[in-house]
Amino acid sequence: MGTHPRRSILFCICLFAITCCVAGCGAETPLAATSLPESNKARARALVEAEIAFDPFCFTGEKLPEGDFKKPLAAERLIGPYEVKTTYYDADFNPVTSAAKPGRYGAVIEMRPETGRTVRRFRTLYRMPEDIPWLWKVKSLDVCLEFPKELGVSLAAAENDARSVGDLLRWRLLEGFENDHRAAALLAGLHEAGAGGAKTDFSNNAWAADRQWWVALKQKFYGTDKVYPEPFIGLHMIEGEPARVVRNGTLAEAGMKPDAAKQIDAVCEEWAKNSDEAFAVCIVRHGVIVLHKPYGTRDGAPMTLTTKSWLASVSKLMTASVMMQFVDEGLVGLDDPVDKFVPAFRDIEVETPLTIRHLFTHTNGLWGHWGDELNDFEEMIAGYYPYLEIGKKLEYNGAGYALAGKIMETISGEALPQLFKNHLLAPLDCENTEITDASSSAMSVPMDMAKIGQMLLNGGSYGDIHFFSPETFEKMLPERLTKVLGPDTTEEWGIGLTGMDWLDSTALSPRAFGHGALSSSILAMDPKTDMVVVMTRDAEGRNFEEYKNKFFAAIAEEVAK
Repeated sequence: MGTHPRRSILFCICLFAITCCVAGCGAETPLAATSLPESNKARARALVEAEIAFDPFCFTGEKLPEGDFKKPLAAERLIGPYEVKTTYYDADFNPVTSAAKPGRYGAVIEMRPETGRTVRRFRTLYRMPEDIPWLWKVKSLDVCLEFPKELGVSLAAAENDARSVGDLLRWRLLEGFENDHRAAALLAGLHEAGAGGAKTDFSNNAWAADRQWWVALKQKFYGTDKVYPEPFIGLHMIEGEPARVVRNGTLAEAGMKPDAAKQIDAVCEEWAKNSDEAFAVCIVRHGVIVLHKPYGTRDGAPMTLTTKSWLASVSKLMTASVMMQFVDEGLVGLDDPVDKFVPAFRDIEVETPLTIRHLFTHTNGLWGHWGDELNDFEEMIAGYYPYLEIGKKLEYNGAGYALAGKIMETISGEALPQLFKNHLLAPLDCENTEITDASSSAMSVPMDMAKIGQMLLNGGSYGDIHFFSPETFEKMLPERLTKVLGPDTTEEWGIGLTGMDWLDSTALSPRAFGHGALSSSILAMDPKTDMVVVMTRDAEGRNFEEYKNKFFAAIAEEVAK
């Protein structure tokens, strides 16, 4: 505890991606021209965005590095004179004053002003076994990297000058060791995996390991491990007749016309010929697969049924599907205040307490799609809590879902990637899906999404697994947001679900629900027609609106009356 005033190309590419895009501490907010309440709000926002620096994040020897705001003078203008207190933890969560051995360390750094709220942040540090040899620092490295076409750099040019590309990656690696806590997290995860470790996936790679470590430390730090001492179960086996599952069958069993698959397929084939974006679809009715097929080419190769696509905001539906298990278990109520679960939010005076419902219905006053990757996101938002415009309007964002993810981690002791795998994906045998955040990261295929859709269409069960009760499922459905926005509002939203009227399709009834995506992926369920419609793609592509309408029109036409 300290106090003071104030070898592979893939490895290189991964760390390049996390270090070369790091933004500097934002420009100072001009406060003098604003009113006092607004200047306080601006200061609070600036503190949310202020960076923390350790010198360095990756170090050698037993002396633990000191931390502070990256721009301490600017920070002092925001909060006044302050002192810094840092508590360090080893990989086993023991408080330490020195780094006895190489590996992971965690720093809880507190900036304590003379008056006002303490600013607390969490950072991963890594003690290297030895310093990086000078030869490695100057050694040339040939790296072939395919740059985004938008940069105007051809693959051939990058291949022909692989030495220069490698130089940049090496420089960025070295900068990351000094200046980026994510480099420390990556090295700590790789160090812990060892030479004999198995291949990782999204739920147990270096990033997931870092998140899991901080989930465990935060439980101990805040004392929530004593509030929630039992493992989170969530899932239960169904006694009696299993729920409907997605299966092969006849079009007659699906309640579709004899040529339904052929007619819908023809529209999709035409769509693929007139678009520059590959896609895949899965249409299910009465649990029976009507059409399951990929279309077009991606990156020069034919699209397949196991080619993962970016689901973007469909991720929110998946997050809600996990949260409703906590609701079903009685651990969370949708109108519970966030400070019931997040100690950082306590003892803060606000006009309207933030609730779980606010987080999921975009009425929380938060902004952007961010926060999941930050182990101290709760602390960051707590500092801005008095200025959130809660329950004033619906403003679409992913940060509310990120905070909901932190709440699930607090209760379960499982980092979000593990929660998704253990409590949603593995039970449904969704083997081609990965998701690492609560709002926008999911990559998946149509069949996996069809299973999730069928589970929701069943009211919370699939096969012999009970995820949550039909009564709990009803709480997810879109409704007019009178509870949070008042009796005059016309806004409608659910818990991770929206109505599907924006598709403007006769194939779906007014009761249909689901979620869309920035990538134009679609997951829609219609209880009236007992249908699940999935389309996965990475982007809208040419002629999307025209063929989206034709696609849904063909589905509507082929439903047997």
